[in-house]
Amino acid sequence: MDLIPSERAVLHIIRALMLESRARAYRVTALRSRWPVTHIQAYEGGYCGLVDKRLIQVSGDKQTFSLTNAGLACLGHSLAMAS
Repeated sequence: MDLIPSERAVLHIIRALMLESRARAYRVTALRSRWPVTHIQAYEGGYCGLVDKRLIQVSGDKQTFSLTNAGLACLGHSLAMAS
């Protein structure tokens, strides 16, 4: 799947969250706290793009998110491409 740079950036931040915690769901605020202040709009667009592509699933209250199976596969593919 083709991802734009902001989607890849958000996906890599999600990867870092996954490496720090074995949780399956993560707080959206924890993700957003890692976005560079000067690029918040771009990262928000990347986050929304991942939701639209169904690579991440947001909870009903929009407080937490999790990576879908497609998101995990995409994360593995993007890591293989980076190396």
